Amino acid sequence: MLNLKNYWTGFQKVAIAFCVMLALVGTLLTPVLTQPAIAQTGSKAAALAASAEKLQVLSDRFDRLEKFVYAQKWNDIITSIHGPFGEIRRELRLIASQLSKTEKETANSLANNLFKNFVILDNAAKDRDAIAAETAFKNALQDFESIVDLVS
Repeated sequence: MLNLKNYWTGFQKVAIAFCVMLALVGTLLTPVLTQPAIAQTGSKAAALAASAEKLQVLSDRFDRLEKFVYAQKWNDIITSIHGPFGEIRRELRLIASQLSKTEKETANSLANNLFKNFVILDNAAKDRDAIAAETAFKNALQDFESIVDLVS
């Protein structure tokens, strides 16, 4: 006949040893496993801070472009669009990549609209069309401000 009591006592000792070992491993590995998440959160915060700085630089460029548009300085408008704003699409895509999926889609859509408005503004400046230039600038500025609100 089998003596189940002896088996049960042995099983209890093994189960207790396993639980103690599991608790020790969990306690020792928890700091190791959570450090990458903490570091990633810190790097994400640093990336968002860098994005805020880039957005501020772009905002300053918009201020300068606004003066050119309302003063009808056509060559300065064209130079600004192709010079300081030449990388705006790439910059906004990098900023959008740090957002959540839905925010990223919205930011990319706004960036595309902003770029289209810059194309319209560029053409209006070449044609020396003040009304079209002002309208395109206002639309581009509105898209940019929506992106800033999304990131903030």
